[in-house]
Amino acid sequence: MKKRVCLLFMVGTLLSINCVLQTKHTIEAHITLDIRHIQEQAGNLLDYVEKKTDELPVKEENDKNKTSWLGSGFHLFTPAYAEALATVSPLAKEIADRMRERFEQIEQLKNQGCLAENNRGYLELKECDALKEAEKKNEIQRLLSDENKDRKALYKEIANLNKSIPEMSISKVESIYALERIQRAKSGQMVQLPEGNDDFQKIKNSPLGQKLGEICIPGAWVIIP
Repeated sequence: MKKRVCLLFMVGTLLSINCVLQTKHTIEAHITLDIRHIQEQAGNLLDYVEKKTDELPVKEENDKNKTSWLGSGFHLFTPAYAEALATVSPLAKEIADRMRERFEQIEQLKNQGCLAENNRGYLELKECDALKEAEKKNEIQRLLSDENKDRKALYKEIANLNKSIPEMSISKVESIYALERIQRAKSGQMVQLPEGNDDFQKIKNSPLGQKLGEICIPGAWVIIP
């Protein structure tokens, strides 16, 4: 009888451990999928800002993310949920509209070397001929301030909408958008490469990293070849 009880206990323990491991792996897999969808969403949103597309799907106010038990952020991954991730909130759309309006100005200043993309998802001012004129310098600084203010608000909104994901934070959203912008940068524009993390490895192993060669260093400011 004791042997049987002991055997049942051992079997039950092994099943419990297996269940925990499977649940952990399942949750991690869904977190990875969530992050990838946010990356895809970033691409879609920036396509809209850069006027490559004219539509940006907006989530209805009554749409609810389908979350799981135990408040773990584990999602029942369904087509409806995937579709929800591809959309943005009305506030995010409003911010994207303002960014879309100033896109050409910012691109022109990037091409002139006056503005550059840092590895935190924001613009930085760089020395250029246009800054020698006080009035023009003030105009560029106002544009920079307005853009970075909207970017900060956008990242905060995206992070808030996805707060059920354990690894999600404003800094995570910033890094996702920073990497996307670095990959979109045009020849002659200046960007700051990611620090020594997974994002840097993605750049280093990409065609851009091969073009940069020896100057492909974590955190370095480089001009896109």
